[in-house]
Amino acid sequence: MTNHQTMLKIFILEDNADFLNFLESTLRNYIMIEALHAEIKFTTQSATDLLDAVDLEEINDCLFLLDIDIPGSSVSGIDIATILRKKSLYADIMFITSHTEEALSILAHKIAPLDLIDKSVLFEVEARLRSNIVYAIKRLKARQLQSPRLFNYSIDSNLFTVILDELLYIQTTPGISGTLELHAEREIATFPGNLKEVSLQYPTLFRCHRSILLNPTHISKLDTHGRFVYMDNQDKLEVSIRSGLKSIFETDFKRHSEPRLPSTAQINHQLRLITYLNPGKH
Repeated sequence: MTNHQTMLKIFILEDNADFLNFLESTLRNYIMIEALHAEIKFTTQSATDLLDAVDLEEINDCLFLLDIDIPGSSVSGIDIATILRKKSLYADIMFITSHTEEALSILAHKIAPLDLIDKSVLFEVEARLRSNIVYAIKRLKARQLQSPRLFNYSIDSNLFTVILDELLYIQTTPGISGTLELHAEREIATFPGNLKEVSLQYPTLFRCHRSILLNPTHISKLDTHGRFVYMDNQDKLEVSIRSGLKSIFETDFKRHSEPRLPSTAQINHQLRLITYLNPGKH
């Protein structure tokens, strides 16, 4: 699997057709000239069309440029932004408007936009667009490097995604060179890849064996004598890097172990304590 940077996806809502064309051409030219990791996914004059075009479950890597007032529409740019922010704390939102007095309303909705640009000053619009798209790309890249939330893999040029928290482990496929086997809570998949490259791209996965990467949050039991770990799905995995795994398990992941039933002695002790604290009720 090759290391790649997620593309910033840009959506534009602007009621004026001429200004919409200006925004799109300005951004498209800048993206092309600077070879930025960004693409314009959708432009529209309709708030409802924008909502129809967006998968609200997949907007962490998106930048939305929104006009505030959309004449003839019951849905405003602020309404759209409020919906987006409820779905994602990471999606970037910019307002481009001739009604800068709406700033207080934006604050009241707790949208936390990237910027509010006055569209009446064209040279400033262009400069702010450029600086903000670069900043949004940097934010997206930083989130990827620090804590990737999704695991991506491809099969025959088709890209697939698994929520990283749901991934249990990845291992090399026995007898098939250059092939990996992914085990997640809801799926098992085989795809072309290299375990070393995956470990570099997803540092939260732990290399417990030369042929296995696992998600430590899904360890249910550690067998230090037999050098095995049991995952939440009861799969038994071999461990060759015992000391590191033991340290991680003991310090950070004991809370994920199954709760143990109290012993008879513990139950008797609790009953004696209840009797002592409430003598008149027994």
